[in-house]
Amino acid sequence: MKHKVSKLVALEPDPGGLSEDDIPSRPMSPLEAACFIEGMAAELRAMARDARLSALSYFLEMARIEASAEIERLASPRSERH
Repeated sequence: MKHKVSKLVALEPDPGGLSEDDIPSRPMSPLEAACFIEGMAAELRAMARDARLSALSYFLEMARIEASAEIERLASPRSERH
């Protein structure tokens, strides 16, 4: 019986390929992370749409919308937060 070889890509960057300039000096704030995620989800959704991956495109759009909602929540004045 043959074993399948997984072609999954690691989510963590290879530390050997990073220079000091590539490593953030501090962790991202929740607002910075939400902005980054919104942008990446939009780019990935466009890629999925162009490749006719409709279900994946849909879920990436949902992720983009959620990130956008978080941006609005995090960017609002404290008095308006729930």
